[in-house]
Amino acid sequence: MKLGYTIIVSLVFSTMFYAQSLTDALRYSNIQGGGTSRVIGAGTSFGAMGGDFGVLGINPAGIADFRSSELMFSFSFNGGDTESSLMGNDFIKDSHIQEPRLENIGVVFSANNPGSSLVTNNLAFGLTQYSNFNQDFTYQGYSKGSITERFAELANGRDPDFFDPFEAELAWETGAIFDFDGDLVYETDIDTIQEIYKRQNVSRSGQINELAIAWAGKFDSNLSLGIGIGIPFISFEEDKTYVEEDLDERVPFFNDLRFTERLTTSGTGFNFKIGMGYVVERTFRFGLAFQSPTYYKLDDNFNTELNYSFTDSEGNQRFESASPDGRFDYKLTTPSRLTASFGTLINAGEVKGFVNVDATFINYTSNTFDFTVNNNDPSEAEFEREVNSEIESQLQSSMNINLGGELVFDKIRLRGGIAFIGSPYEIDGHSEYDQVYSFGLGYRADRIYFDMAYQFRSIEEGYIPYQVLDSNRLQLVKNDVNLNKLSFTVGFKI
Repeated sequence: MKLGYTIIVSLVFSTMFYAQSLTDALRYSNIQGGGTSRVIGAGTSFGAMGGDFGVLGINPAGIADFRSSELMFSFSFNGGDTESSLMGNDFIKDSHIQEPRLENIGVVFSANNPGSSLVTNNLAFGLTQYSNFNQDFTYQGYSKGSITERFAELANGRDPDFFDPFEAELAWETGAIFDFDGDLVYETDIDTIQEIYKRQNVSRSGQINELAIAWAGKFDSNLSLGIGIGIPFISFEEDKTYVEEDLDERVPFFNDLRFTERLTTSGTGFNFKIGMGYVVERTFRFGLAFQSPTYYKLDDNFNTELNYSFTDSEGNQRFESASPDGRFDYKLTTPSRLTASFGTLINAGEVKGFVNVDATFINYTSNTFDFTVNNNDPSEAEFEREVNSEIESQLQSSMNINLGGELVFDKIRLRGGIAFIGSPYEIDGHSEYDQVYSFGLGYRADRIYFDMAYQFRSIEEGYIPYQVLDSNRLQLVKNDVNLNKLSFTVGFKI
């Protein structure tokens, strides 16, 4: 799959060091299903079913199928590995393993009303993790071009007093760029046709957790309705250390450089969910659910450092410079989701269960940034237009298909499923899908139950460490990512 490679066309320059981009919009809108181990084990395919807290993230009407009050919690181990290669160089493999983390905690209060047109009247509260950003990767090798070319292009045409303090100013202060002729066209020690050894370590962490409150009821006409609100919390951290070195003395004057970037993003959002379900002859089940756009208010904190070493007539020189601490507040609106579901119940003597399929439509072009929420700066308004225009031209709508089921043998449950995740990138078209594989086990006693699930996903993505005007010298890194989740749920009838 070409998923991820369109980041090479993302914006090259702005007057400040901004983290907000198409890639960031996708990070917070390409939500991966989470919840209870039962739902995860069935391929996150549960929209026409019900009676499990995990259905709340798909179709809140499924909460109506609870016939008793329940308390449940889940925890998970998330890990994996990333194989990274700089174009023309060998792969380097890094593992990213996470300590146990709370996957969800929820409670459902159920009230039965025999003889009433409203058969069940249920209220649910809970916290669920939907995305996990943990990843570490490293690449290294030789390629033409240098990050100093970017620093020079950011500086060109500007007096040093007007350099941005996060990149160009650091390069000027450390000697990574200079102006021999005084014409505001800046030079570097490294020729653009020279091959330079480079490496980078990237470490990411964080998650999206959502607090949800929902009501659902089942009517005697076999119709279920549900409505809820979600309050997601975003936490994201990224540390990047980029290094260039003249290992075999190919470049006169230049010795090495180290450029460090640090970013933390936090914020909260709001969305609402509505859904319905309908049962035909106690066998066929249908569901339809809508989740509104999520309206986020986010806060970025960031800084950079540059260490540069060169040799001149006075010998080896080394200079360091650090940026101020930057902060930027902005808003992001992520797409709505429309999910249609169909399921059928299995009843073959002692073997029971279900099969379910969910189809979710997402229009990624509706991601929208608002950079002028706290000011009317014309440059930020222009940058906002550029980013939103890029989102509209480079992304597309997509369809996610989740197929899964469960078999019941007395008190034992066996589950399995597969999800086909459509690419959000316009260059991939509508025929590119990632696959997510799941299976699970469960045990039901009278007042307590246990579930476990395993989920595996493999992704191919591209990464660009820095941007320059000449696309022939963009540094393309290929990442082959394997992600694993092992989830456990314990539930109690109360």
